[in-house]
Amino acid sequence: SAFSQMGFREDANDGSGGVGDKAGGEGVGNSNRVPLGERRGGRASGSAAAGQVEEVKVEWWDALILKEGAYGGEAALLDAKVTSYVEHPVPIQPPKDDPEPAPQPLKLTKKERKKMRTLRRKAKEQEKQELIKQGLMEPPKPRVKMSNLVRVLADAEKLGQDPTKIEKEVKAQMAARLQEHEDRNLANKLTPAERREKKMRKMFDPQNGLFMAVFKVGSLKNPQHKYKVNVNATENMLTGCVLTGDSFSLVVVEGCSKSIVRYKKLMLRRIQWDAWIAGEEPPPGAGVEGNACALLWEGSIIEPHFTKFRQEVEKTDDSARKYLGDFGCAHLWDLARA
Repeated sequence: SAFSQMGFREDANDGSGGVGDKAGGEGVGNSNRVPLGERRGGRASGSAAAGQVEEVKVEWWDALILKEGAYGGEAALLDAKVTSYVEHPVPIQPPKDDPEPAPQPLKLTKKERKKMRTLRRKAKEQEKQELIKQGLMEPPKPRVKMSNLVRVLADAEKLGQDPTKIEKEVKAQMAARLQEHEDRNLANKLTPAERREKKMRKMFDPQNGLFMAVFKVGSLKNPQHKYKVNVNATENMLTGCVLTGDSFSLVVVEGCSKSIVRYKKLMLRRIQWDAWIAGEEPPPGAGVEGNACALLWEGSIIEPHFTKFRQEVEKTDDSARKYLGDFGCAHLWDLARA
């Protein structure tokens, strides 16, 4: 049958157990005529064990599709195990050694860094002197100062020049050098907008780390509290949202570590949650008595969940959880309700 042709091959050799020991001296035998159960290296050592091959009742790849674990015709085949799909083995990475770590830069001491800087400046100056000697660079003008003016005046008197004129030229050169120095400093100086941008980048750059803090507030019906919560989040460049459910409000903010620390001080220290607007009586149901704020969770995150800070949104508990689920933060509402 077709099944017997697939899983069973008759023993066509003379019992020697070797593939290449085919009668007739043909050299290498036919690999398709190996007896069932014979394996490479399966020949026993010694002349007494020659020709003895261990019989295997069923091959391991056929055992998965046989009913009773033995060859018995087509009736013994498990039809449910035979499909039109091809089973591919799971790829396994070959064993190999881990790559060597990249070479680490050599850390120099402060004295060594100063020495390296001196050598670089010295080499640069020597290269400059060589260019001047070869005539490829114009030599710098002599730096005449008031301290060496006496020597210049002495030479000028020998040449019959006017000392007052030389003094004026020296002062003009000193003023020009000072002006060039101030111009270079002014060109390298940042504008007020650039300074502000640099400061904000150092303080609020997400590449320095991204953190999240979750606060639970009993009631946010005080308009002053709403204003402080929203404005401080915007000023500290935080993203997140404020959600008001049936029984409490949830404040979720994310940003740099410095912004989170500032916002924590606002929420946990600065705002007096159990107070109302000065000079006014709290309306009924304002929930002022016993109102407080608690920090539910704080930690680092990989990427931001919000693109901006969304001000207070009043929803039911189910819709608030669904709203946070759109940003991948539904578990925060479950944490607050627990």
